[in-house]
Amino acid sequence: MPSSPREFVLNPAAYGLPTRDDLVKLRIWDIHYHGFFKGGIPAHEENLFYVERMGIERMLSLDIGGSPEDPLGTTIPAEQNREMREYLEQHADSVSGLIPVDPGRPLESCRKMEEWIANGPCIGIKYYGGNPKGVLCSHPDNDVIIRLAAQMKAVIYIHTWLQVGGEPRRPGGKNAPGEATPLDVAKLAARFPDVNFICGHSGGDWELGVRYVRPLENVYIEFSGSDPHSGQVDFTVAEVSAARLVWGGHGPSRSYSTELAKVFDADLTHDQRLAIFGGNLRRLAEPIFRKKGYKL
Repeated sequence: MPSSPREFVLNPAAYGLPTRDDLVKLRIWDIHYHGFFKGGIPAHEENLFYVERMGIERMLSLDIGGSPEDPLGTTIPAEQNREMREYLEQHADSVSGLIPVDPGRPLESCRKMEEWIANGPCIGIKYYGGNPKGVLCSHPDNDVIIRLAAQMKAVIYIHTWLQVGGEPRRPGGKNAPGEATPLDVAKLAARFPDVNFICGHSGGDWELGVRYVRPLENVYIEFSGSDPHSGQVDFTVAEVSAARLVWGGHGPSRSYSTELAKVFDADLTHDQRLAIFGGNLRRLAEPIFRKKGYKL
């Protein structure tokens, strides 16, 4: 392995691939970063070698103060939370945090948002792929979370998937309890037309997921994590335009090269790539970044 992330064994340009300098110029913002998920701050700092190598300007971590089993972080030691808050404050120029919320416990989720967003360093919320009570993001009891997020100008990211199964067998029929589909995001977004939402993973089955949310212009589509298919980004741009796509690297559990290649594979203009790799996400995050005084 090279001693520096700026050193490559092979010259990318010789193979028609973007160099690190090319990637830096794209100003890549990653809405789907899992570097803190297991191992906390030390694991994240180890992963920074690869973040730096790919020229990624900012990571938005989805695992601050919670986990799939414990979205509200009730089992996390106070000292660990304090260290994480301090780290995010000290590195606000390169990493931002989204906190997990639990639609089955809306009032507790709102208290967590006050602590970590209104009175802390974080800039948004994430709905995990399920929750202990099995409540979907589209449930009306969840509306109090969205109203508070809108008041805070927070970024709203919702994991979605369409796991095939159930009886009768259908897309989404095998989802975990409380795991949203793009249709749930569409239902929620229809109730809040002035609030922006990010539909995570395109629902896994992107040909269906994109169509579910297509009519809702306040729904943006993130397409990390699903199998890397040539044509995915072309299809999505044709359906909703490049202005509604945001990029996620899903690192370190996915390959940055694979997720970057989805965009480079597509037949796009340079301006469209700039929008997908960071411009659209900066537009979504701008209100809360301005409010907190963070660098855009």
